[in-house]
Amino acid sequence: MSFKVCDDSSIFAKLLVDWSSGDLTSQLSEVDSVIAQIISEISMLACSPVYRASEPDDFVMSKQLTTPFELGKTCRTWRHIVWTSPRCWNIIFLGLQRNAETYQVQVALLEGWLSRSGDLPLSIHLDEMEEEPAQWARNPHTEVFNLLARYSHRWLHVSTFLVDPYWKQLEEFPLPRLTSLAVGPPGIIQRAAGYEASWRISDAPLLRNAYITAFREEIILPAHKLTQITLESMDWRDCLSILSKCGPNLVYCALPDLRTEIDDGIIPAAFTLPCLSSFSAGSPFPMAYSPVLRILQCITAPVLSRMQLQWNGNPGTEPLLAIGDLLSRSSCSLRELSLNIVQYMLYNEPLLIALLAYTEKLEKLELICNFGGTSDVILDHLNPARPQPQYLPAGQILLPNLRCFHYYGLMEFELGTLVDMIDMRYRMAEDSEEGLGLRSEGDCDRVARPAELDINICLEVVPSKRASLSAFAETLRRLTKEHAGVTLSFSDEVGKNISLKD
Repeated sequence: MSFKVCDDSSIFAKLLVDWSSGDLTSQLSEVDSVIAQIISEISMLACSPVYRASEPDDFVMSKQLTTPFELGKTCRTWRHIVWTSPRCWNIIFLGLQRNAETYQVQVALLEGWLSRSGDLPLSIHLDEMEEEPAQWARNPHTEVFNLLARYSHRWLHVSTFLVDPYWKQLEEFPLPRLTSLAVGPPGIIQRAAGYEASWRISDAPLLRNAYITAFREEIILPAHKLTQITLESMDWRDCLSILSKCGPNLVYCALPDLRTEIDDGIIPAAFTLPCLSSFSAGSPFPMAYSPVLRILQCITAPVLSRMQLQWNGNPGTEPLLAIGDLLSRSSCSLRELSLNIVQYMLYNEPLLIALLAYTEKLEKLELICNFGGTSDVILDHLNPARPQPQYLPAGQILLPNLRCFHYYGLMEFELGTLVDMIDMRYRMAEDSEEGLGLRSEGDCDRVARPAELDINICLEVVPSKRASLSAFAETLRRLTKEHAGVTLSFSDEVGKNISLKD
């Protein structure tokens, strides 16, 4: 999102230079006009969305610093200017409440809000503020929905909750400007259980970003035009059905909180997403039944460059093998990889090293271990000066292009191994805008210069580990002082920060 900078200083300077008592009325009118323009610009910027994320679906996570109603309370002049500035009213954030008196006031305010928005495209963020979400199903927000429906030809970005019977009505609306759509049922209860509703959108020629939450029935939308899609709390089979229709334009795909019923072991045929460059998926289920694994087995992505995966339970070898199979099948050049592993198992480290060795152009690695943590083996292989890597051919450096490494987990390694790895990554670094690639055995003494090494270590309260931290405290402080990109933090098992000065 870009912000327009309001700078009318030159206009004021001109007025001061050309000031003459003979044309006082005209000049005062011009000053008033400039002041009104400045107030209008300030109001528009203050009412614009503030984004809290950098993902393509960040319009769902946005918020508003203030409202035009609040700005209008400043004074009579501000109220007049704000009330007559459509750009202050074409962005709507509204948390609906089911209380009858409050709800009727909100309907009236919304009607006035929309009437002041001129003919500008509308960004609508409608949330439900209700302790019992089922109340919306028994007593739906008919007035609000019907009011917004009258302006459907101006919808640009829409993030809202809906209940029956409104799903079926979506097909009847003209949506010529709609670019981003986020819809889901009200409340976390329905989100967790899955919400049965069949609906379609047929007339939305500009729809490019869809965020769909917690549905179990058929959904029809112009998927072949989408460039970005997020499917949250949905069964993996439904996700695959929608993705298979996305085809050639899909660039970004996120599948948080994938769900599954009884796994029948049948894996659908694989299909290709030729433009997919960013993919993320997560599931609360153990990997033995994980829908993440099923998704990885069913897609091919030849230009995939960024992948984030999260899985629960004892992972076994399946996820790492599935990731490797996907990368091999796709023949892609992965640049960013994030693995959020709830239960990190040391016996999987040879497979993890083999996977990383295959991603020779990887520039960013994030390893999050909720239980357990990496051992010396991984850090030894990330050390470019290690003479004979245990699981790599002689002369091969693991991740020579690595610039960013984020680690969160237990310290199952020696601090000296971590220090040596960081030191050698900087000592053997070279600056290059191009990927370094793998070198031959005789030319293996250079790696990319690290930009960010963020190591967050959770220490169990074990005397030997506390002693190790104390012994290396001065060295660790030196690393963070010499290299601006190195961040080292330590915490105990309850998350309390442990200072290096202790």
